[in-house]
Amino acid sequence: MIRHSKHTSESWKALPWKKFRRNLFRLQKRVFKAVQVGDKRKARLLQKLILKSTSARFLAIRQVSQLNAGKKTAGIDDKKSLSFEERFNLEELLKMNSGNWKHQGLREIPIPKKDGTTRMLKIPTIGDRAWQCLAKYALEPAHEATFHARSYGFRTGRSAHDAQKYIFINLSSKANGIEKRVIELDIEKCFDRINHSAIMDELIAPKGLKLGIFRCLKAGVNPEFPEQGTPQGGVVTPPTILQTFWLKLWEIRNFPYAKNHIYLFSVHLNSLY
Repeated sequence: MIRHSKHTSESWKALPWKKFRRNLFRLQKRVFKAVQVGDKRKARLLQKLILKSTSARFLAIRQVSQLNAGKKTAGIDDKKSLSFEERFNLEELLKMNSGNWKHQGLREIPIPKKDGTTRMLKIPTIGDRAWQCLAKYALEPAHEATFHARSYGFRTGRSAHDAQKYIFINLSSKANGIEKRVIELDIEKCFDRINHSAIMDELIAPKGLKLGIFRCLKAGVNPEFPEQGTPQGGVVTPPTILQTFWLKLWEIRNFPYAKNHIYLFSVHLNSLY
């Protein structure tokens, strides 16, 4: 007989993970539909439910401690992994502080670039990554409803293969005539120049979640540019969901899409998370 306690691996493995995924997906669908019909107040209330959801908390902890490629990377607390008891303790911590999360410092890892310079990959602690993953569960469905139909970067259920298929089909001479243009845009220092105010003003999220995201952005800024830049290496920070969201804002403000134009955005992505 299995003795269920926080000290045993069986307690963690026996959790109803499929049920957790169904519960989370049901809430995310409701957020998506609320934003689609323009009811942002309802969407924010549902996002609060996701932050308070036991299913979402356990799935977030499992994602960052077991499934992610960078799960063994330590933050400033030097923790590379969590015991089963520590995972349950982290779930309790997220339960108490999900709406008022305070980020710890970031561990900096230099990454060499092709031009001989280096850039800093800034790694949050496992606890901070778990909160970021929980925030991602709440943010993603709200903004999926507003993203451009042909945006493929770091979006759920989409990949580079979808972009390749779209380009292949539209470059065919049978599609929209034979005269076409492919415009490739390389955004220089994308992560160092993302404006915090632009993101925070447009973010669809309750107040507590916005405050956590703001603290997350401020945790890894360059002192020379306190209102710009983001830490690279977290779950919700670029090059993941916020970078995709920022590109959406940038596209809308700068590019009237033409029928026979294909736009390729490049921002030099390099992350394990």
